[in-house]
Amino acid sequence: MNKYIIQEISEKQAEVFNKYFAEDGNFCFEGCWLRNQRPENAKKSGYIDETTQRRRYVHFYDTYCDEVINGKHYLALADYYLYVTNTLPKEEIYAYVNKITKALDENNFIKNNNSYFKDNTQVDIMFYEKHPKNTSEFPANYISCDIIIRSKGFDYTKHYDRMWALSRKMYRMPEQRGNPTYITDVKEILKYLPAQVEMGCGPSIDTGIPPLYEMHETYKVQNHITGKFYFCDQDNLILSVIEDEAKMRKIFAKVPIACISAEHTNGYKYFNELYKKVYFKGTVYNNNFDRLVKRFDIPEKILRIYDINEYIAKTNFETDVKSLVCMGCHADRRQVERQARQNGLKIIFIDPEGFYNKDGFEPYPIEGPKDGDIILKMTFEEAMKKLLEATK
Repeated sequence: MNKYIIQEISEKQAEVFNKYFAEDGNFCFEGCWLRNQRPENAKKSGYIDETTQRRRYVHFYDTYCDEVINGKHYLALADYYLYVTNTLPKEEIYAYVNKITKALDENNFIKNNNSYFKDNTQVDIMFYEKHPKNTSEFPANYISCDIIIRSKGFDYTKHYDRMWALSRKMYRMPEQRGNPTYITDVKEILKYLPAQVEMGCGPSIDTGIPPLYEMHETYKVQNHITGKFYFCDQDNLILSVIEDEAKMRKIFAKVPIACISAEHTNGYKYFNELYKKVYFKGTVYNNNFDRLVKRFDIPEKILRIYDINEYIAKTNFETDVKSLVCMGCHADRRQVERQARQNGLKIIFIDPEGFYNKDGFEPYPIEGPKDGDIILKMTFEEAMKKLLEATK
């Protein structure tokens, strides 16, 4: 098997990788985005009427390993799989694919039937008048095209089938916002402890790990500023890989590298102290990939599972907890909060409801807090520090 070398890593990064990420020597990093034009998402998708029903799904499954060469450690890819499937008007599909086939030719890929080969990379292109996995009806002038970039000969069937099974899950409508109670003093939380925790990407971003919306731009899912979906000529993902695979592999590896490089911030250290004192307890429901909670030997459940049977988290709340504290969670896509409410727990959000960019502070309200929920508009680190002080 020819492994694709990404970059050299330190002894410490290799130790973190092998202890906290790898299973049987490999770390499988996965992402999946499903974008359809629908009346319900017209503002983001550009839906106008029944003639505008574009569909674009992106799925990747990359298998990383620690490759040792001459005593040095390298983050490498044992296998890689990137799948982009589109159902679009015929003229858009053909224009999209023509750019790709031209790039394949210009970059010395060798064509064999519907596949193209270069070194250890294989590109498959398949057209369908009616995609065998599409369950919806599309306008008569629409056709589908699947494009797969994979390590040569990689058997992707189970990942392909799993993604399509997930695509048939219920369409997620944004949660309706209620009238939560805002507080400013962490001491008001004390009466709702001990608590279990759901972590969003807020704490993770503080360690230098890119926010998830950066991956939306990397994989051309949607524009973070406008919220609009990328379709057709706005989608240059496959083209970018063909034209400069080495550059794109480094971009794709940015999150795994950041995860194995991340150190516990003071916020995490304060959180660990509160956990050891049993103000927080039980499994942490985590939307992040970084394993920073796991590195404290705190049990965690990773929520970003791309399997229809596991997509909605199956929670297990401790019998004596009084609340679920959600730290840096903008939206509860895996319904931990809903299950906590059903169990009679108070929902408490710790979140500044915004972030800083080059233009200053950009508001980013929590999506669906309900009547009776509590919001403490504070960063993870500030809140954990003040809460720890309040418990002494």
